[in-house]
Amino acid sequence: MITIKNLNYKYKTGEFALSDINLEIKGNEFVTIIGKNGSGKSTFSKLLSGLVKFKNGEIKIDNLDLSNKKQELDIRKNIAIVFQNPENQIIFDKVYDDIAFGLKNLGFSKDEIETRIDESLKQVNMLEFKDSYTTELSLGQKQRIAIASSLAINPKVLILDEPTSMLDPSSKKQVYEILKTLKESGITIIYITNFIDEILLGDRTIIFENGKIKKDFYKKDLLSNLEYLKDFDFPGIVSLISRLHSFGINIELEDLSIQELTLKLGELKK
Repeated sequence: MITIKNLNYKYKTGEFALSDINLEIKGNEFVTIIGKNGSGKSTFSKLLSGLVKFKNGEIKIDNLDLSNKKQELDIRKNIAIVFQNPENQIIFDKVYDDIAFGLKNLGFSKDEIETRIDESLKQVNMLEFKDSYTTELSLGQKQRIAIASSLAINPKVLILDEPTSMLDPSSKKQVYEILKTLKESGITIIYITNFIDEILLGDRTIIFENGKIKKDFYKKDLLSNLEYLKDFDFPGIVSLISRLHSFGINIELEDLSIQELTLKLGELKK
């Protein structure tokens, strides 16, 4: 699905933001990416979404070559990105107008736009807000509208760059549920996060450090890769996993969501 070869990217200062990135991501895979500030993960998300152009290396998504200007429209129709702050992504006063804007720019018909807006809002449980003013929405609702705008183009790949960092616990949970449904629908998800617990959302975790890939492992192998997470804060669930592991208590993680793992840990406490 996604093939990245020898990708390098420099800042205007000449310093490498990303160096020698080689990576393959399967279709319908949910990949979480973590790394400290300055590790290159956000730059990677912008390159992968086509927002930032690169000169050295290769990024291919199916048959789309992100360095090919002739394929730019197809790239915009197949790859979508959601940012940290939804208020920077929402540009219109009305929910309908905000989602319709991108679809109009991509040349969809009026009837198709209507259908796609309704379907995308249903996916994020926000259909009743179709004619609402965006200024009246909570931050969590705005983030769901931002996700709906991305889903409206029916992308093959959805990239989310720290989408829950500004949200309260209730809004985070709503985003998690949406992502679970999207994964089940067959979409490929690239999820950038600073919250260690959120690596449990995906199938696979990639750690960025100093512009390079430090480690790449699947969720089922988390317990044997805890050493690579030692430089991060261990909040909540991952902290408990680490402590249980240190006492010789292992948990099968491959098919567990954050919520399911919480229940498992609760059973162990009893």
